[in-house]
Amino acid sequence: MNASNGFADFAKKFNDFGNQLGDNIKRVFNESQGPRRAGSSSDDVLGLDAEAFREATIAGNDGGELATYVNEKLVCEAGVDFDSRPMLAFYACRLLNPDVVDYDRLLNLIQFRLDDFVESDYTVVLFAASARYNPSIKWLFNAYRRLGRKYKKNLKALYIVHPLKWVQVVMTAMNAILSPKFAKKVKWIDTLSELAQAVPINQINIPPEVYQFNTTKEAQIKVPTHGRPPSRFFGVPLEQLMGAHGEQGLPAPVADALDYLYTNALEVPDLFRRTPPPPTLQKLRNQYEAAGHVSVAYAVWGEHVAAAVLKTWCRELPQPIIPPQYYELIRQLPDPAQHPDQAAVYTRDIVLPALSDPPCVSLLLAALFGLLRAVADHSAINNMTSAKLAAAWAPNFVRSSQPDVDISMCSVTRFSEAPRAKHNSSDDDDDDVLDLSGGASENRPNVVTLARLMIDQYQLIFKPTLEAAEALAKQQAQRVSAPQKPPRTPAAGSPGDLPAHSGPAPAAASDEDIAAVVAELGNARVSDRSPDRAVTAEDITRRLKAEQEAAVRNASNSAPQDKQGNDDNDVIVVGNF
Repeated sequence: MNASNGFADFAKKFNDFGNQLGDNIKRVFNESQGPRRAGSSSDDVLGLDAEAFREATIAGNDGGELATYVNEKLVCEAGVDFDSRPMLAFYACRLLNPDVVDYDRLLNLIQFRLDDFVESDYTVVLFAASARYNPSIKWLFNAYRRLGRKYKKNLKALYIVHPLKWVQVVMTAMNAILSPKFAKKVKWIDTLSELAQAVPINQINIPPEVYQFNTTKEAQIKVPTHGRPPSRFFGVPLEQLMGAHGEQGLPAPVADALDYLYTNALEVPDLFRRTPPPPTLQKLRNQYEAAGHVSVAYAVWGEHVAAAVLKTWCRELPQPIIPPQYYELIRQLPDPAQHPDQAAVYTRDIVLPALSDPPCVSLLLAALFGLLRAVADHSAINNMTSAKLAAAWAPNFVRSSQPDVDISMCSVTRFSEAPRAKHNSSDDDDDDVLDLSGGASENRPNVVTLARLMIDQYQLIFKPTLEAAEALAKQQAQRVSAPQKPPRTPAAGSPGDLPAHSGPAPAAASDEDIAAVVAELGNARVSDRSPDRAVTAEDITRRLKAEQEAAVRNASNSAPQDKQGNDDNDVIVVGNF
């Protein structure tokens, strides 16, 4: 009986504490609904529309220095998660002194940063530890209110790493009162090992302060390998699936998705920006990997599932579509905004041939970007412009051992590089002064720029690829329809008899042929594919010349065979175009 009374007293006290906490939260929240500081929104600035207010807030009275800090140090892009959703990392340890920095403006700049991502599904990782300056509870409630449905709707997961107890209690109570649905998206993470189970941690630039705090939680960070069993389609080299020259056609996951999306999805809003539940994608993978299964009926699953499968397949290629040795080549792309034709020609004559190693890569890109161009042509209905499509696809094309570089190559940041004030160096570092050393992003073209250009200038860039594919397809059709010629039986002992050869006809312009011609030309470095060496435009020009020389030499060597009609087995098929 006493135990029962003791439990009842405890339950009553806990309930009273919850009611008191809820009342305090409501009181603070209601107070935050009152008059706000000048400059907290465009409504407070008489005569300024939203865009003018944004520009004025970014510039501020420091020439945009705080905006650059938010963009490069406080809220950073972190690649994509395991479901191909963009990730953002927020670092509480980099919050500035509220006595020095206007936190109302800071909140606006955080909103502007999120605006580049909120229209698609996305993930946020908040590192809460080692913060020197903690914003007030009132500011947190104001931020929670300002970051309304627009920012919460497409947020699929909010991982809060190393949370302080009071933050966890306040946010749990706040979510329970204000947004129980949003509370389900919040994941509390105690260690970096636990975070590594949820997102690809190697893509996140984690500050030393966070690592140091993590040592108080665990002695070693354990990162899972996420290994997969042998596959038929996913994670298989492109050359193995398509053939070096595309003679085997597009792989089933690509061909099925393209066919369904072309037919049913060109006007679907936000295509390629929505991710289906992971179990659904796993079911599709299992269907493709099942022995004897060659295609999937996407009518059962829908457009967004087909789009997600297509992106996943591209992302999991063992060799990324854009290898790291070509990053600098892309950085040298002429500015498409000022020189669109020059940029398109550079892409057609330099970038695309560089990426076409093996040649089937160019055929895959022609197929993919043909769909993206068709989707962009319906942007008035589906809201997917070439810029949005490029931002959605770019992270699936790159991968290297330097995640920071990959992220910069896929950055969709719209803040222009702002002028920065020069501070006099002193012996004592002052964290209250913005420190942007080492964080400046180059205002140069990247993969997003390239992808958008390939969509906008599709016909000009891919015309040679499409013409070559069409010519090869016609040549194949003619050879298949031509009557088979009986094999010639040479007279016994006649001069010129060749030894028996049971294997297939040798392939044209092999890697060895090209390497030999390159050596003759004294350009052996063309075949260098080391990631440590950036490929230049001159390398690509020399390689193309070597390929042309090899093709001419091979044609002259095979001319007698053509006269005798023995080349029927030397066939190149370009399918699914």
